[in-house]
Amino acid sequence: DFFEGSVELSSERTRFQQTTVGATFCQAIKLELEVDACIINGATIKGGAQTYPDGLMSYAQLKKELPFPTKMVVVEMPRNVLKEAVRYSRTNVEEGSADETHPELEVARRGYLQTDFDWWKGGGSEGADDDMLHVALPRNLMGGFCKIKPLMDFGNDLKERGEYPDGDSFIKAIDIVVRFCCKERWVSLSKNATFSELDLNSDGVLDASEVKAAMEKWMGEEPPDFLVQAMIDAIDQDHNGTIDLEEFDQLMALVES
Repeated sequence: DFFEGSVELSSERTRFQQTTVGATFCQAIKLELEVDACIINGATIKGGAQTYPDGLMSYAQLKKELPFPTKMVVVEMPRNVLKEAVRYSRTNVEEGSADETHPELEVARRGYLQTDFDWWKGGGSEGADDDMLHVALPRNLMGGFCKIKPLMDFGNDLKERGEYPDGDSFIKAIDIVVRFCCKERWVSLSKNATFSELDLNSDGVLDASEVKAAMEKWMGEEPPDFLVQAMIDAIDQDHNGTIDLEEFDQLMALVES
């Protein structure tokens, strides 16, 4: 299994409530990008009726949950703007949804913001409202998608200041989650073998065949080539297609710190 969590994972009713799948994706993105908070809108997650009672998610299931090229950017945002955006997304009645004259009807919200576990547990209450936070979010939310007014207003402010993320300044949400998970797998591998033990031909680097052999031993089955490549990409800082000792040690040092 590609994704493993410590909680029961579910994406059920992601347009109605905070879900553990939504929080897990946001937490992974937050940790991978080293930001203060992460939000994604409920419509981004498409499983909708998926529950993972064993806390495991395969790569195929991950792609089903995040099927769109959700373009994540990082911006500096006041805490009170983020708090208001989350509140607005969960209370405002979207166009075409059941309106406030029918309170008995539960309203589905495409823009229902899912937050990371840390924000969910703390409710965003820690710290002053004017604290500036580095926040990861889908860029289109600041451009009007789902019409979350606090994010639209904030996006307009960024444009006026010339600080709105440009068209190429993004990473796909699924790519960030995959990269985070691959680093977690490296940590698991390192607990069972040293770099020299993984370096089967003793040439000082781990190539695709050696990474594949290590994964096969750990997983108990041959991993697909795309997953092997994702593992390499996750820590290949110089992008030469192999992992050297320095890159391996840097990841281990980061984890230990």
